Amino acid sequence: MPFLASSASGINTHQTLAQQLGWVIDPATFCGGYYQEEPLPYSVALEKDSTVTVTSGGGLLSQRSTSLLEGKVTVNRSGQQMTANQAYLYRDPTTGKLNAIDMIGNVHLRDTNTLIVGKKGRYNFDTKSKSLIDILYRTTINNTKFDKKKQISTSTSLNAWGRAFEFSQTNPKVYEMSRASYTTCPPISPMWRVKASRIVLDKNTGRGYATNARILVKNIPVFYFPYLNFSIDRQRKTGFLWPIIGLHDKSWGPSVLTPFYWNMAPNYDMTITPGILSKRGFQFSDEFRYLTTTSEGNVQFSILPNDRAFRDEQNDAKNNSKYTTNIDSKLQPVSVTQAELTRLLNSSDTRKSFAWLNNSRFDDHWSSHVDFSYAGDDYYLQDFGKTLNAISGNYLLQEGDLYYKSQNWNFTGRMQAYQTMHPIDENPVLNQYRRFPQLILNGDFPDQPLGLEYFINNDVAHFTILKTPGTEKLLPIGNRLHTQPGVSLPLYWSSFYVNPRLQLAITNYSLHQIADTDTPGNKQRTLPILDVASGLTLDRDVSFFGHAYQQTLEPQVYYTYIPYRDQSKIPVFDTTVNTLTYDQIFNYNRFTGLDRIGDANQLGWGVTTRLIDQDSGFEKVRLGIGNIIYFAERKVTLCNDESCSDNPTNKTNTYSLSPLSGVLNYHINSSWSFNANSIWNPITRQLDNTTLAFQYRPDEQRLINLGYTYARKGDVLSGVSSNKSINNLQVTDVSAAWPLVENVSVVGRWSQNWNQEHLQNLLYGLQYDTCCWAARIVGGQTFIGFDPQNNNRPKTNSEFYIQFSLKGLGDFGTGNPGGSLSDIPGYKTQFGQEIR
Repeated sequence: MPFLASSASGINTHQTLAQQLGWVIDPATFCGGYYQEEPLPYSVALEKDSTVTVTSGGGLLSQRSTSLLEGKVTVNRSGQQMTANQAYLYRDPTTGKLNAIDMIGNVHLRDTNTLIVGKKGRYNFDTKSKSLIDILYRTTINNTKFDKKKQISTSTSLNAWGRAFEFSQTNPKVYEMSRASYTTCPPISPMWRVKASRIVLDKNTGRGYATNARILVKNIPVFYFPYLNFSIDRQRKTGFLWPIIGLHDKSWGPSVLTPFYWNMAPNYDMTITPGILSKRGFQFSDEFRYLTTTSEGNVQFSILPNDRAFRDEQNDAKNNSKYTTNIDSKLQPVSVTQAELTRLLNSSDTRKSFAWLNNSRFDDHWSSHVDFSYAGDDYYLQDFGKTLNAISGNYLLQEGDLYYKSQNWNFTGRMQAYQTMHPIDENPVLNQYRRFPQLILNGDFPDQPLGLEYFINNDVAHFTILKTPGTEKLLPIGNRLHTQPGVSLPLYWSSFYVNPRLQLAITNYSLHQIADTDTPGNKQRTLPILDVASGLTLDRDVSFFGHAYQQTLEPQVYYTYIPYRDQSKIPVFDTTVNTLTYDQIFNYNRFTGLDRIGDANQLGWGVTTRLIDQDSGFEKVRLGIGNIIYFAERKVTLCNDESCSDNPTNKTNTYSLSPLSGVLNYHINSSWSFNANSIWNPITRQLDNTTLAFQYRPDEQRLINLGYTYARKGDVLSGVSSNKSINNLQVTDVSAAWPLVENVSVVGRWSQNWNQEHLQNLLYGLQYDTCCWAARIVGGQTFIGFDPQNNNRPKTNSEFYIQFSLKGLGDFGTGNPGGSLSDIPGYKTQFGQEIR
């Protein structure tokens, strides 16, 4: 068959094909041109109308036998039109009705957004089948994409074209071709195409498939597939997806993953991914997704038996003097090292993981949430971590919640634990308390007599904890019962409000396993809490640079009184110190959780001003500043020693003023924005915390982010105690995405920890995008912690991806870097998109 001619056959061949397909050259467009649908010389029948209309310039008609038509022969039926120079009409010898037509010479078949040109063709009116010989075709592919954030689907158009020896159509919108070619590139200069013994494009299912398929790039065969199944509009259909080929992974070695997609039902699907990892062995992974009338979620499972590389790591560790010596290092005790080594040697070389994420809504009142992740050993996150939802560092969340909500009552039943990884080549990680279970019942009764509002918060929890490897001390476990009734009198006017509130917090502890920590078996704490919130809202009309705005001035005052109660003997199950922010000024407790309620005699104040566009209602500027005035020293601390910074020696608890907290959100225009959060300590005259973020984003392709973060004693991964000055965090974060020249763009991110002088994140990428294909290279490194067995040197994870997209056929390469690129604020990938 006469397939597409090579460049050696002459450019005129491509130009002739382009003209036949209706291609119009236009350098101003992304594709360098577009397809123009020529007006039909005759009206096309309605799609549901099966009436056959035949017209011609002349011929010989017969009511019983074959008729001959010549000169602009046109056949219309069911929204399709066929034209030719000559035609033979055949009738049923019994009924005399037309049952077929043969069309010869310059045959054109036109369907909705489809054009097929051939030398001759046949239309069977009884079976509604059509066939053409020696054809050139063009058809529009509709690609639907779902935006998860906006919850909407959008469609784009892409045109596929090619040649075939034979074309047939027996079902609407299903095109079957033999000895055919397929591409979505402009016909003037096709970069790639598929040649196959048979190609089927099914617009009803949104899939295409080819047998004995070869992918050619510039007429050079690069891939062969006995069977190739691909999406033409991103509908779901069972079949193999493009393989994922890994070449540069140090942990896996060269690898091949072959995902198989199973469209089980409209609301269920599964992706089964067997793979070969040359350094490790055979891996099997499975992801099941579901959507029911009450629930949505996914289940992931992965197993890799007899991991050779992991076995080698176990043998190396067993003979490594860094781990087997009985001398304490300056970074961790030998008992911890020995315990972590024992865990490593006892770990199975069958690597496995499981994850379940589920959200359910049973009715207007009841709902539930499950987020459960499990790894088979301490090193799974290092080797395969991208498949699991690690909340931070070496912790995997295992939580299930049941919710009830009504007009006055809210209930939460919770089971929560954290699986903690203890790799020997990282700093020690402490196990966290588990809630088995936690029951929360909150009630709120507004609009009571005299304008009062009554409320109550109840929390019952049972806490357990596993001993951290290498430690001898047993931490207390037990039950915590907390109830906190309260009453308030909210008074609101048009520009002013005041809300006095009185609460009584009663907490009771029943504890076990208390000998090592000298903790009492039973402890009760009762605290009255008084706070009064008030505020004023003023506004005026202003004009800046000829534009009308509404400016607000919103001062707030918040007084809190909580008497001191000694809480030093109460264990810390789930409590931390809140970072002071502008919003935290108006919170009565400086701790999260219930194990500490801070004593307070203080007045918080703040002033916020906003600038609101009167035409659009858009908030252009928000500026807030405030702090807390303390009338007494704070005696309640999180811990009793220097294991944390909030201890009895903490001088900040004696200051009469809190740090000054400020927030600024400024949308300069539609392209420029600036955000800042800062905490300045008037006593020490130092910045305690600041975050600056600048973004320039004039359009979807151009983006610049500049960020800076400083937190005094805030580098929790520094490898030193958190109350040391060396633990200050100073991080710059610069990222950008920008087109360099036509079709070429770059993306990158560089984040640096300047205090510890190590790289935080590095990402770089180069992308080439054309009308019908795209390619990108993305690489980078991510800081994951310090190696206590190697002088506390920084450790990083490296990644490298090469990815290709043949638009209208599929994406393939060494993996998808979309997860890493999504960490760049404001970045939206343009890779593989069909239309710009």
